[in-house]
Amino acid sequence: MWCVVCDMGEATAGLLCEECQDELARPDEIVPEQIVDQGAGGTDAVLVDPWGRPWRLDARMLVGRDASAGLMIIERSISRHHAQLGLADDAWLVRDLGSANGTTLNDLAITEPTPLRRGDRVGFGSIGLYFLDRAGALPPVELDPAVRATVRPEDREPAVVEDEVEREITNVGLPALRIRLHEPSGGGGGFLEIRNRRVQVSDIQFALVKTLHDRMAAEVHQPDLVRGFVRSSELVSALPWDTHDPLEANLKQLVRRTRRALIKAEIGDLIEARQRFGYRLRAIPKP
Repeated sequence: MWCVVCDMGEATAGLLCEECQDELARPDEIVPEQIVDQGAGGTDAVLVDPWGRPWRLDARMLVGRDASAGLMIIERSISRHHAQLGLADDAWLVRDLGSANGTTLNDLAITEPTPLRRGDRVGFGSIGLYFLDRAGALPPVELDPAVRATVRPEDREPAVVEDEVEREITNVGLPALRIRLHEPSGGGGGFLEIRNRRVQVSDIQFALVKTLHDRMAAEVHQPDLVRGFVRSSELVSALPWDTHDPLEANLKQLVRRTRRALIKAEIGDLIEARQRFGYRLRAIPKP
């Protein structure tokens, strides 16, 4: 079976391929039983959770920690009444209900009712789900019993290094590129203009690229081999995270998402990782 979101990779996590599953935000300590559907599921649309399970939507559905007639997510970043999804004139909208930790659409915070499109990634606090408008009949999802067990922090295995994030590119001869960073005064992310292409990114993605850009621009007298690196610990402490206790795993996920956004915009992979050095922009900003 192919992934219901990208329709490109084999579904290995419920209805999702491994790559689409990795795109979803999910705290390490949450278990599947903390997401409970209490709605009637009267439409053909679904939300797909981080374990690849589909949750059928009502025409008007509440999402929250106390959603007695909707999708209940029992997790500390979720407000009692967090957000609402609704169908009107054959179009789906998502609306934040003044939640403490906000609602995002494809990593961008929403402040008003916002249309949903198939494959959109919706974030409620620290929990991400995919939206599918016409899901049709879907096969049942059987979870591996191992994912149902709550793992104490002291029992966790060390994080596995992600090949995609940690691959090293140590060649010198960095290209000089004209890079423009546009941050709207009202917040809500920003725009990057690189190689005559423009891409919109979230607040934290913008902050990551700006930090790497500024460090590369500042270290004029460093040799190319070591120029512009920012240590992981510095990024974890300095970036505007929406989680209370960001870890290096959060940074790796952020780098992965930002890389994919740049590649999707046909800008290219411009973020380099090097063990013991950290991350850098793999280009020298032109004045």
